[in-house]
Amino acid sequence: MPKSLKKRLPEGPFYRDLGNNIRIIRTASGTSQSDAAEAIDVTFQQFQKYENGENRIPVDKLINLAGFLQVPLSQFVDDDGSSPKSPFHTLMNQYSSKEYQTLLKHFSSIDDDHVREAVLDFVRAMAALKR
Repeated sequence: MPKSLKKRLPEGPFYRDLGNNIRIIRTASGTSQSDAAEAIDVTFQQFQKYENGENRIPVDKLINLAGFLQVPLSQFVDDDGSSPKSPFHTLMNQYSSKEYQTLLKHFSSIDDDHVREAVLDFVRAMAALKR
C-alpha cells in the first residue's frame, strides 16, 4: 500500500499524557488555548490536538511553550508529576477551576495596593467565617 494511503495511527499514551500535562499547566497559569497557540505560532485547532494527544508537539514548540508559561521543560514530561493522583496534579486541578481563574484574573488587574490588601482582608474574613 502506498505510504500516502496508509491511515495514520493515533498517538500513544506518552503524547496523551504530555497533552494532559500541557493542559493542566496552561490552565493553572490562567492562559487560554488561543494565547498559548499564538505564543508558539500554531493555530488554535492545532494546539487543541496537542493537548488532546492527537498530534505530536514538536520539541521546538514545546520549548517555546515552556518559556511562554514560565515553567521548566521537564515539568511537561517529568514522571514524578505524571500520575493523576500526584501532588502536582492535585494542586493543578485545584487551581484550574473557573472560579479560581476568574478570581485570579480580576485580582491581578487591581493596581492599587490598598485595594488589593482590602480584598485580601475581605477574603481572609470570609474564610474565617467558615471555621
